[in-house]
Amino acid sequence: DGKPNFEHLLQKFGEAVVPVANCDVREYNSNPKEQLPFKEYLEYWREYIRNGYHSSRGCLYLKDWHLSRSGLIPKTLGLGIAFPEQDVYTTPVYFSSDWLNEYWDAVAVDDFRFVYMGPKG
Repeated sequence: DGKPNFEHLLQKFGEAVVPVANCDVREYNSNPKEQLPFKEYLEYWREYIRNGYHSSRGCLYLKDWHLSRSGLIPKTLGLGIAFPEQDVYTTPVYFSSDWLNEYWDAVAVDDFRFVYMGPKG
């Protein structure tokens, strides 16, 4: 049906805190972001679909989530949870020289592996 497996995502990552952008609002040529529990975002997404792809909250889109960041995010409520045990990122063969992440992995400060997801609209 073209929809994500919400139950699987909820089971694996439901306790994570994720960055969510409101695509219906513009601030300084960008969309404002807030931190939400992933389980709350998934419930919003399901409701958005049930309501014919409309919500009074606008169109929210999960943007710039560092899901695979290993040990770089304190496992404290509000600051996110890392999932290093999940094999969620493989560099595509055409970009196998992943020089940005090779450097940032070595210095253990940041990474350039992001998750983007959200409803159509």
